Amino acid sequence: MTQKNTGRTYILEPSWKQFFWGYMLSILAIPLFGIGLVALYFVRKNHQQIVYEISDTQIKRVDEKYEHHVDLTDITRVELVKNWMQQKLSIGTLVLYTSASKMMLEGVEEPEKLKELLEQAIQWEIKRQQEQQKTNTLEPDYQPGSMEKMNYLTGLWQQGLISDDDYEKERKHFE
Repeated sequence: MTQKNTGRTYILEPSWKQFFWGYMLSILAIPLFGIGLVALYFVRKNHQQIVYEISDTQIKRVDEKYEHHVDLTDITRVELVKNWMQQKLSIGTLVLYTSASKMMLEGVEEPEKLKELLEQAIQWEIKRQQEQQKTNTLEPDYQPGSMEKMNYLTGLWQQGLISDDDYEKERKHFE
C-alpha cells in the first residue's frame, strides 16, 4: 500500500497484491496475440483509480465513479476480513460499519495495525467532540441582558437623544 502524508491527511492506495491474479493472468496471456497487454492495462488502471484518504475526522474512498465519505464518529464497528489468498499475501480488507452503510478498504497491507489505529482514532475523535460540546455549553461571555441594554443605548444614540461622547462613555461599560 502506498502511503503519503499531506498535512493531517494520509493518502493510501491498495497494494498491488490485491490485484495479484489480474496481473498474473495478464502476464500469462501476453503471448496470445497481445491480449495480455490489454488486460494488463485494465488491471493497472483499476489498481490506480482507488484511493483512500484518512484524516483526523473522516475517511474517504475515491474511485473512478464514486466518492464515499464516513465520519470517524459515525463508525460503529471495524472488521478485518481476509480470505486464504490475502492471508498468504499479508493483506486484508477493512470493513467500516456505520448505522446506515459500510465502507470497504481493500488491499490494505498490515491490516491489523491499521484496524487498531483506526479504532484509537475513532475513540479520540469521539472524546474530542464530547469535550467540545462541554465547552460550547459554558456561560456566555457577556452578562444576561447586557446585549439588550447595548441595543437600547445604540437606539438612543441613533435617534440623537444622547451625544456621541455620552454614547462612547456608556458603550465602554459593555465591552
